[in-house]
Amino acid sequence: MEQIKDEKIVENVKSKDNNVELTTESKENVKEETKTTNETSTETPSDQIYVPNSTLHSMVIFGLPKYLDSKKFTKFLEQNNVPFKKIKKIVKESFGIVSFDSVEDRDKYLEYFQGFQFNDKTKLKTEAKEEKSDRMKRKYEEKELDKKEDNRESKLLTIEEIVCPWYNIPYEEQLKKKKNQIEKVMINIKSTTRKESLHNLPEWLVKRDKTKEEKMCCGLEEIVPSPVTENYRNKAQYTIGYDADNKPCVGFALGRTGNGITIVADPSNAPLISKRSNEIRRLFNEYITEPNLGSNRKPFDKNSHSGFWRQLTVRDFTTGETMATVQFNHKGLTAEELETEKNNLKNYFASLPEEQRITSLSIQLYDGISNSAPVDLAVETIDGPEFIHENLLGCQFRVSANAFFQINTKATELLYSKVLDWAQVSQDTTLLDICCGTGTIGQCISKKVKKVIGLEISPDAVIDSINNAKLNKIDNAEYLVGKAEDTLPTLLTKSNGGKDQEFIGIVDPPRGGLHGDVLKAIRTFEPIKKLVYVSCNQNSLIPDAAKLCKGISKTMKGTPFVPTKAIAFDLFPHTDLVELVVLFERVENNTTTTTTTTTNSDNNLIIQENENEKEEEEEEDKKRKRDENEEIENENNEKKEIKLEN
Repeated sequence: MEQIKDEKIVENVKSKDNNVELTTESKENVKEETKTTNETSTETPSDQIYVPNSTLHSMVIFGLPKYLDSKKFTKFLEQNNVPFKKIKKIVKESFGIVSFDSVEDRDKYLEYFQGFQFNDKTKLKTEAKEEKSDRMKRKYEEKELDKKEDNRESKLLTIEEIVCPWYNIPYEEQLKKKKNQIEKVMINIKSTTRKESLHNLPEWLVKRDKTKEEKMCCGLEEIVPSPVTENYRNKAQYTIGYDADNKPCVGFALGRTGNGITIVADPSNAPLISKRSNEIRRLFNEYITEPNLGSNRKPFDKNSHSGFWRQLTVRDFTTGETMATVQFNHKGLTAEELETEKNNLKNYFASLPEEQRITSLSIQLYDGISNSAPVDLAVETIDGPEFIHENLLGCQFRVSANAFFQINTKATELLYSKVLDWAQVSQDTTLLDICCGTGTIGQCISKKVKKVIGLEISPDAVIDSINNAKLNKIDNAEYLVGKAEDTLPTLLTKSNGGKDQEFIGIVDPPRGGLHGDVLKAIRTFEPIKKLVYVSCNQNSLIPDAAKLCKGISKTMKGTPFVPTKAIAFDLFPHTDLVELVVLFERVENNTTTTTTTTTNSDNNLIIQENENEKEEEEEEDKKRKRDENEEIENENNEKKEIKLEN
């Protein structure tokens, strides 16, 4: 890890939210504290700016030993009778953060630890940490010095710039830009693998280094353009809020709530949205704005956390079937009132002309403060079936409200065809479809393999997968629900080490990539000779690929994979997003090379390698903690609050 000066670290610390590691005695109070923080949030008089109150007051202590972990730091504070509420101390960093309930306690221990003799060599220094609410107020005041309040809305991005930022760039030029992006990713995979391998380089990397012009980790084929570039999205999640004129609007937010922007704009001119989806959105917009149509409820206000209508999700497939899911904020409503709203909504859509009716209409109850509801939040169908159908490569798939399905059907068929081609399966193959969603990839290839085993975290998606297998008359597929990091190691253990079996893996993970335990399970299960990785977020692909391909270590055993070829598919025209498919293979005699200089330095090298492996273990532990925190936060830190599933 690159060493950074304390002053620079604190500057970074101050720029982040006040998220600190919890002590044992304070963990049980987290939920109550979070609830209190959210409920006491207030709205500033400024236009559309929301600043949360902070209930904690923090300070930074400098000069701590780098080896000191959070447990030892906690013990040190307890020995000095510090009434802290939360703490944070990262190994290898020379500072720690302590949070208190009151500013008086914070100021007292700022003075107490200033110049504190920690040991014979070190004296501590302290500094107050700027709280989130103070920071947001300060930033807002600084911005207001540079612009007048009347000009604020005129500087907002347009709906086209938010939803499809490349809409004004010729499509051929978009493809060139995406190709350049992917080339950089391929170069980064190679360099990151080198850093991960340290003194234990895999043989494939050594060979590739001999040819200087081969900067990328493997060959990259030409990017495949989307067959359709307009109105291609088969799913959209519309925010229900207020437009610039403070009128109810069903559309997309023009920015992040954290940046003080809560305005919602009409997306009719966005070239990504299908015409049918936009028509359903328009009809629903009429329903919530016209009192005579059956509803007098207000949209959800993100500042006051009040209001009824929160979100509209629309699916529109090439089969002509459509699905709409409306999210309610049911807080404070009786069962009778909710039933009335359901019936009114159902009767409205049922009264429309035949060509405007929806195949499946459902509702979702969510009263949380976060913008994003849990991915497995229950859905209640109030009209029509619980699912709709889409066709892919000669198979038909039912898709429920919470299930994942690629958003560009025609381009997805091209992508899946390439995945199946590269997998090169046989009748002896057991296909592991990891993060399988509704079972699309595995079932498209099921007739060519011995068995398909699908792993998926969403129970609704697994139910869809099982029913899709029946629908397509597939009897050699089974599906397991749960986190892949839990189900995969157990599954591989039960397979008796994979003796006399041929395994090929296909992974299509969410944007966060694969969990560290999944990567370990894949690496250590030697019968998996081939892995096809479908990436929608190349920032997570890079570290995942490095772990699959790095040299053997204590934290990553098993023969390294070799990236052999890659190809990108443009599933998202007019945006900077792209799907990248990389084929990883285990090559026989793919050994690792230990780099040495002289015989006399062997002992030093062994010591260095042990230190490196210890660092890797610590990094794995930190990544696992980050993954757990990300699951709890439920994807609340996305870049843009567009509400479009990629």
